[in-house]
Order: sequence, then C-alpha cells, then structure tokens
Amino acid sequence: MTILNRIRSLAVLLATTLVVAGPASAQQASPAPGQTAPVRVASGVQYELIARWDVARLNQILTTDTPKFAGITVSYTPARNAVKLYRVTYPSVVPEQGNRPISATGLLAVPDTAETVFPMVSYQHGTVYGKEQVPSFPEQSPETQLMIAQFAGQGYLVTGADYFGMGASKEPEGYLVKGSHQQATYDMVLASRAVLADLKLSDSKLFLSGWSQGGFVTLAMLEKLEAVGMPVKAATTASAPADAFAAFNGFLNFPRKIDASWITTIFMLNVFSFENYHNIPGLARSLLTDETYEISRKAYYREPFDPAAVPTDLRKLIRPEYFEAQFFANSAYGRLVAETSAYRWVIKTPVRTYYGLTDEAIRIEIGQLPMTYQKAIGNDKVEAVPTGDTSHRGTFATAVPQWKAWFDAQ
Repeated sequence: MTILNRIRSLAVLLATTLVVAGPASAQQASPAPGQTAPVRVASGVQYELIARWDVARLNQILTTDTPKFAGITVSYTPARNAVKLYRVTYPSVVPEQGNRPISATGLLAVPDTAETVFPMVSYQHGTVYGKEQVPSFPEQSPETQLMIAQFAGQGYLVTGADYFGMGASKEPEGYLVKGSHQQATYDMVLASRAVLADLKLSDSKLFLSGWSQGGFVTLAMLEKLEAVGMPVKAATTASAPADAFAAFNGFLNFPRKIDASWITTIFMLNVFSFENYHNIPGLARSLLTDETYEISRKAYYREPFDPAAVPTDLRKLIRPEYFEAQFFANSAYGRLVAETSAYRWVIKTPVRTYYGLTDEAIRIEIGQLPMTYQKAIGNDKVEAVPTGDTSHRGTFATAVPQWKAWFDAQ
C-alpha cells in the first residue's frame, strides 16, 4: 500500500468520528420486538434490547462481511441460532481518580434458544476512532459482529465492555489506562450476570478474548479476575501489546518498514488519556510537537478536524527528544507507559496469545512476550500461537475460529 493510500485509509477511519456510521451489512437487523425501554435491575444496572440477528444475518457476517473487513478469507463454523442483543448500562468507578463513580456501557449477546445456561465469552475490542464503533453499537463494530456470529450464534453468551469514554459514556476516552480497563471489564461481567439473572439465564463458565488494544485489556482483566478470585476457564488474545513500553520503544527506536501509518494515533489517544485519567496537566504538550498538538487534541476529543492532516510519521508527531531512549524512559509519559503491562504475574489460567508473522502493528516478539516471560519463571500456562503471514486484522480473523475450537474443548 502506498503512503498516499495509507493516509487516505487513516482519513476514512478518523472521519467516522464525525458521522454516524451506517450498517456494516446491506441486510438490516430485525427490529427489537416487544419491550424497548430500558429495564432496571436491583444492582443499579439497566439493559435494553436493541436488536435480534437471525441465522442468515450471522452467516452473512461470517461469509461476506468479515472477509471484507479483514482482507482475508477464513473458514468459520456456521451459526445455528439467532441472537438477541442487549445494550447494558452499569455503574463503575475510575481507580486512577480515587474510585470516582461513573456510568459505562457494553453489550450482552444472548443465544435465542430454549437453553437457560450457556458458556460466556467476554470480548475486549481493539482500537477504534468513533465513540460508537464499540460492542454496544454492534452495527458499527465489525470485530464485535464476528464474535457474535461465531460465538453467540453457536450457543455462547458474548459480553463486551465499551471501555470508559466509549459507547454512551460521558467520560473522555481512557485508552490503555490499565486500572480503568480492568474496572470497566470486571464491572461489565458483574452487570452481565445481573442482566442474565433478570432474564432467568446464567453462565456456566467464563472465557476471555481480545484483539489488539483488547488483547492488552484481556490480559489486564485476567490479572484482576485472578486477583479477586473470579474463575476464568481460559483466555485468548490476538495481536496483543502486552507491554506498552516495549512496543512503544520499538516504534520510536527500531521502526520497521511494515509499521502501520496509523501507529501515530496510538500515541495521540494514549497521551491524552494519561493526562486526563492520571490528572497530569500538560502531559500531551510535553510529548507532541507544537504543530500537531491541536489536531491530536481534536482527534482525541472527537471534535471536527481534517483527518488528512493527521501525521503518519512519528517524527512529525512527537518531539525529537523522545527518540532518545533514556529521555523517554525518564519522562513523565515514559514512566506511565512503563507501568502499562499485563503479563508479569504468575498466571494460573490457560492462555493462548495469537500473533501474525506480518502484523503491521505487533512484532512477533511482542506477540510471544507473555509466553516468554512465563516460561522464564517456569510456568507453562501461556502458549504463543502463530497465525501465519497475516496482517493485523488478518491475525484476528484467523484466530477467532481457533479460539472457539479451543474453548469448545475446555
């Protein structure tokens, strides 16, 4: 792909922050039958039925929509049942801000069958630029659509947090803010179980999965769930940046020819998230050049801007001193990035981390890092699984049916 086409692609992605995206499929979802007003449950959680997707819609996602999104054809097991989709609103707190109470949103997908007990997958989504390109707005989230079709369409409950600042949240985005990611996902599982109880349903076992940013969130979530004693049967990731400090140092100091042009947006979203959630005024100005600060700020806050003006060269986005490794490591921003990892504890749950050999965002070694660390301490619970010569999206699309086959066997 030429640099011009890469810029155009980035512009299209970022432009979605300014408009409401249309359906990902020409086939419309069935309107929600019956009650559409939110239902409140005793825990302070509320939910509303937003759609019912039939088997034909789910199989179209598997055979047509996902190949278009991922740029790769993958064989998926077909859907067997329709799925009801619920948007869940739930109370949570921001750990970085003294547990300040907030409201968050997410999705619960329920198989439309006569069964009352199902296995459940918590899916953690990847980086998106539109506030509504998240699980609770599934028409705008191709990755969520695939999880619904492959899992919920075959007898699994699927739940997914939008994360703080995304979906219907009133907060600013908390991109790669570890504590907030852990809290959002943990509370979403609790909220989903409250909704299930109200529906006279339950889950039999919990699995975790996530792609890209969501791979990091999945590992961070697993760390929290193990700490609080919530059982997890198994967890999987695809293209997970388990160590942001390692990944960011690679982008800054050892760039690859295949590195994606949109890597700049990761720094843009992350530095403003750290500034907001850790309450460090001026953090973004300390990292970003004077020329790119304002457009970066507008992109983060989803204000109108010219997407074509977003830099695709890190050296135009970031001040030159940050390309000196010691300066980056000792800076206020670098110290926060160094704390953003999720693999350095004794993992008890079986985990498989999937990685692509030609992923434009995640190096092979980053994909293998959780396994490498765990094996270094003598732990065999984590296995790194290559998906072949796959792109960032292709790695996800290839991994999903492998996730399901492994979960089915648990």
